[in-house]
This record gives sequence, C-alpha cells and structure tokens, in this order.
Amino acid sequence: MLTFIHAADFHLDSPLRGLDRYEGAPAREIRQAGRRALANLVEYILDNQIPLLLIAGDLYDADCPDFQTLLHFSMQMDRLKHAGTRVALIHGNHDAGNSMTRSLRLPDNVRTFSWSRAETWIIKDLGTAVHGQSFRSQEVLDNLVPDFPGPVPGLFNIGLLHTSLSGRPGHSGYAPCDLDHLLAKNYDYWALGHIHRPETVHSHPPVIFSGCIQGRHIREPGPKGCVRVDVDNSGSVRTESIALDVFRWKTLEIDISQSDTLSRVLDLAAIKIEQSFSSESQGRPMAFRIVLTGTGPVHDQLQKDRELLKASIRRIATDVSRQQIWVEKIILNTFPAIDFEELKKSPSPQGDLARFLDELEKCPENLEQIGFNLDDLAGKLSGTGFKLPDLNNARVRRELIQEARRIIIPALSKTINSG
Repeated sequence: MLTFIHAADFHLDSPLRGLDRYEGAPAREIRQAGRRALANLVEYILDNQIPLLLIAGDLYDADCPDFQTLLHFSMQMDRLKHAGTRVALIHGNHDAGNSMTRSLRLPDNVRTFSWSRAETWIIKDLGTAVHGQSFRSQEVLDNLVPDFPGPVPGLFNIGLLHTSLSGRPGHSGYAPCDLDHLLAKNYDYWALGHIHRPETVHSHPPVIFSGCIQGRHIREPGPKGCVRVDVDNSGSVRTESIALDVFRWKTLEIDISQSDTLSRVLDLAAIKIEQSFSSESQGRPMAFRIVLTGTGPVHDQLQKDRELLKASIRRIATDVSRQQIWVEKIILNTFPAIDFEELKKSPSPQGDLARFLDELEKCPENLEQIGFNLDDLAGKLSGTGFKLPDLNNARVRRELIQEARRIIIPALSKTINSG
C-alpha cells in the first residue's frame, strides 16, 4: 500500500495587485488565503499520516517579497519532517527565478529536484521512485520529458513535471509536450503542475493536473485543493480530490427575461445568490461576480437605475450570507425586448447603426477605420487619476461595443415605436 498527496501552484503570498481598488474587498483575507490553504494541506497530511507529498512547481511567486514567506513554508515542512513525511519539490516558471528561493535551506525531508537535469529520488521504504526536474528560469520552452530517466523496475514510478502539455487556454506554453511523450515513459503516475484548474488528462496510468490549492481571483473559480492518491498492493490507483481552499470564487449568471420590474429582479437575485452560496461555499466565505443576462422589458429600468441595482444586490448578498459574500463585480449583460435581427434589416438610420455595431463587435479593429481614439481626451484627463479604457486591447473594445449596444438599443426602440 502507498498513499501520497499531489499538489501544485501554491503561489504563496501572491501580491494580487489592484485588489484594494475593489469596493469592500477583503484584501487581507484573500492575501492570507494561500498560507491558510497550505496549513490545511499540512493538517490533512498529519491527520491522515500520509508519508509522501509531491509539489509540482510554483510554490512561490517570482517576486516573493521577503524571507518571511519562505520561512513560513520551511516551518510547515518541518512539521511534516517530525511526522516522517517526505516531500518532493520542483520549481516552476514562477519560482524558478527567485534567488531567495534557491538560497533558503529547507528541512532534510524535502528533496528539491535539480534544474540542470532530470533526476530520480528512490524512496525504498515506500517502494517508490520519483522522477523530476525543476525549471532553470521563468521561461522553459523545451520539452523536458525525453530526458527523464526510465522507470525503476519493481517500484511505483512517479513523474513530477511543471508543464502546459500541448497548451491550455489562459496559460503560457512552458515545457510543452504531448500526452504520448508522458505515456512513453511507462511511469505509474504523472503529477503535473502549472494549470490551475484540476484536470485528469489520462486515467490509466493517471496523468493529472492537481490545480492550485487556493483560487486567487475570479478566473480561478470553484473548489481548489490537492489530489490524494492511494495505491493498493496490486498497483491499482485510486485518486480523490481534497478541498483545501479557505475562500472561494464564483461567477453567477441571473437571467432577467421573466422579470418585469426591478423588484422582481432583486427577488430573483436573492434566491439565486442564497442557493448558490448554500450549495457551493461548504462553510467558506465567497466572492461573487454577478452577471445579469437575458432580454426583457425590465432592461430599460436596470440601465436607468444601475447604481440602485448594484447597491441592492450587494446588500442582498451580505444579508443572505451573514456577511460571508463579497460581491466582486456586477455586470449588466441584458437586452431590451426588441427584435434586434429585425432592426438590422431596417433601411432606417437606426438599422444602419445597429448593423454597424454588429460589425464592430465581430471586427473591433474597424474602429481604426473611422479614426476613433481617446488620445485627446486622455491628454485632458492627465493627472486627474481617471483611467480610460485601453482601446488597443481587442477584448476591451469588444466589451465597450456590447455595452454601447445595450445603452443605444432602448433609445432606438422608442424612436421606432414613436415614429
């Protein structure tokens, strides 16, 4: 029998720049969440007497501010040492370039794998061989897998790698490789890091991204933690996701199509927020991004009373959760009760404008053709602290175009109906 924990992407004390700009943001709690998730990991290992922990890179951020973060981790590893737990550690793209990371001496139960070559750690009493390699620098663009050692006969062989595989949305392509490269090594388990969303890439043998242990922002929603791996005497592998996070993120969409007043929208929001929090928080505080969607007559009122709507939703979230929800952002993505496709067929000026907005959404670069820019306005606002949107960013431009349509269409519909 063998039991081990596979974890990755701790990003301890990540600076989370810009968090203080958010209204009511529990900045201190979010910044400390990584340390608390690490403490949960250590407590789980101690409570369950687990003899081996694998950390597949990005323990720290590249700009780890001082030794306090490193010393905190060292103290946690010392607790594992006294319990007899061994730790296999590799550095990933975020912590490879940190000089302090390389200078801190960790307890001798921690094996940090070399960046110069792949190597093997044989742990005889566990019947295990761990093969791994740290990143040399923040950008490793070579496939590291071909140089990994072959499996050690008679032992349970584990590959420890920080990689993007053949690519994942939103993640840089570091240490790229194909699944076939991993399987060709004939290891019994691949413990991968770098991708923050848990993913089982292959089942037999298991090739798994454990995900990060704590979500840091809205793009890292849902439960976060580690993978517990149990191997029986026949070599059969069973995996289990273990939640470690102390603060959880959620994007909640609310369809207003069946609501005809602001009051009914707020009633619906209260129901949806309470249901989501009750089913998904598991006793943790949460950050919600509320996205109102759908088409209906209440759209005009929502646009008119935006500030009242947002203030009311924030109050609802506070009340239903007993101050355990922070509303990170409220986005209005609703449309008026108008047949936009019919409007686009109209030969009227309103139809021309609707078609133009539709074209701009598909090709935001067309803004350049009409010479639209904010340079003059930016000059006038210089020094005021007001930040204009970046029109060079295609995503920002597309969002602004969609927002313009939602504001303009009610006016168009009223003009058409009164004409």
